[in-house]
Amino acid sequence: MDYRDFTKRQQAFNGFVRYRREIIDSADRGEFVETFTEVCTKALEGDCVAQDCVAYFFNKGFEDLLVPNFEYYMSWQILAGANGNEFALEKLQFFFNVALDAIIYDEELLKQAIRRKNITKENAIMVISNLICEGIVDELKLNPKDLILIKNKPSTYTPEKNRIFVSAMERCLPRVVEFLVS
Repeated sequence: MDYRDFTKRQQAFNGFVRYRREIIDSADRGEFVETFTEVCTKALEGDCVAQDCVAYFFNKGFEDLLVPNFEYYMSWQILAGANGNEFALEKLQFFFNVALDAIIYDEELLKQAIRRKNITKENAIMVISNLICEGIVDELKLNPKDLILIKNKPSTYTPEKNRIFVSAMERCLPRVVEFLVS
């Protein structure tokens, strides 16, 4: 477990907007599938901005071409965060709230993390969020190659579906804390 170099928020946001625009414009030309597949290929290759954009389309769906799918959305969003996308991490902050509170508001733990790791008060939330994403990826064995086998089936949010991600976060939290203080 280690946090990665980050794709800064503004750079990630600008890239996200560019990918999203390309996909939407391609739909107007009847080329949605081809363009979405190209962005998915970039996501599969580890492009954290493409991963965030793929997450967006699984969250929202797109016309009659792609239905919303909560599990794909969360999986891609978490992968983008694990790969250091600050914009994706920012979008996950509400989801991480309880886990972040357990670390950030534990003054002794935070003090040790700052002393032992390359963490500052300014970047602590991003670094810890990134580590949580990495832990969830490990817990759920999220693999982009599995997620790229897209099944266009609707799946909306339910507490039971979200519980899978929350449970993974709860299971990885002790490893995140151990890493921060080691």
